[in-house]
Amino acid sequence: MEREIRVRGRAKIRLRPDTVYADIALEGTGKTCEEALSLASEGAEKVKAALAERGFSPEELKSVDFRVDAKYENARGENGEWRQVFAGYGYRHALKISFAAEAEKLNAFASAVAASGADPLFSFSYTVKDLSAVREWLLKEAVKDAAKKALVLANAAGLELKGISRIDYASGEAGVSLHPVRPMRLNAAADGAKGIFPDLSPEDAEAEESVSVVWTF
Repeated sequence: MEREIRVRGRAKIRLRPDTVYADIALEGTGKTCEEALSLASEGAEKVKAALAERGFSPEELKSVDFRVDAKYENARGENGEWRQVFAGYGYRHALKISFAAEAEKLNAFASAVAASGADPLFSFSYTVKDLSAVREWLLKEAVKDAAKKALVLANAAGLELKGISRIDYASGEAGVSLHPVRPMRLNAAADGAKGIFPDLSPEDAEAEESVSVVWTF
C-alpha cells in the first residue's frame, strides 16, 4: 500500500491597483412614499447628468441597492411618555461605478459628484481589474512551493517521492485586498471641489492563492 504525504503550497503577490470602485449613496426623506421615490430618482438624475458633463457614461453607473422605508421618531407626549411618531418615508439609493485609477480621473469624478446638488455620500476603494493572469501565476507558484516543501520533507525523512496522487484546490477568484476610503459627504461647489485628492497614492494590493498537493512515497 502506497503511503502519502500532503503539503500545502502558497503564493502571494503585491499588485499596483489600476481600478477605482466608487460608491455613491443618496439618502433622504419624503412626506409620502411617492415623494421619496421622486426625490431618489431626482438625485440619481442629477448625479448622472453631472458625471456625463465630466465624460463619465451614465450607463456605467449601476444601482446596487434601492429601498424606501417608513421612518419613525421618538417624541414625548403630553403625559410625558415617549412614543414613536411617523416622520415620513426614508429612501436610500446606492450606486457604483468603476474607472481607471488615475488621480485626474478620480478628482474629476469627485468634483462632478460634489457639484451635482444631490448631496451624496461618497466613498471609494482601489483594486485590480483583471485577475485572470494573476490567478494563473499564483496557482503555478503555489504548486511550485508545495513541491519544494515536499522535497525538503522527503529528503529529511529519507523518503523517495513517487508522484502526485492528487491536488486539492478550493475554486474561487484570487482574493485581492481592498483599501477603502471612509465615506464622505461631497456637497461643495464645483470649483471648490477641484483637487479633492491632490496627492493620493494607493497602497499596493495583495493577492494570494493556496493549493494542497498529495505525493505518494
